[in-house]
Amino acid sequence: MMLDQNISEIFLAEPIHPGEMLQDELEARSLSQRELAAQLGVSPAFVNALIHGRKSVSVSLAMKLEKALEINASFWLNAQRNNNRTLAYQKAKQELEHLHVPAARHAELLQAVA
Repeated sequence: MMLDQNISEIFLAEPIHPGEMLQDELEARSLSQRELAAQLGVSPAFVNALIHGRKSVSVSLAMKLEKALEINASFWLNAQRNNNRTLAYQKAKQELEHLHVPAARHAELLQAVA
């Protein structure tokens, strides 16, 4: 069970979508969603969907965010990747809880999805 605990520590208890980070950045800069949308060349609805976790950060969007906000594209891509991995881990863990396998095998399966 120790293996399971160590893997759990890798992933956040609650995933943080990059849109949440973007919202914090907009507030810190007193920048509206509409203003950012204009800078990115996307609709305000798209920015709103991103902030609320309904859209993901693509390579193209990360590059646009880097240009508009001067925050490295890799930051946005890593944030999206970490969010995706945490969500996938939580889903896999939930699915494994319904299987009847020995505790040691359960830990191995969790390691495999990490």
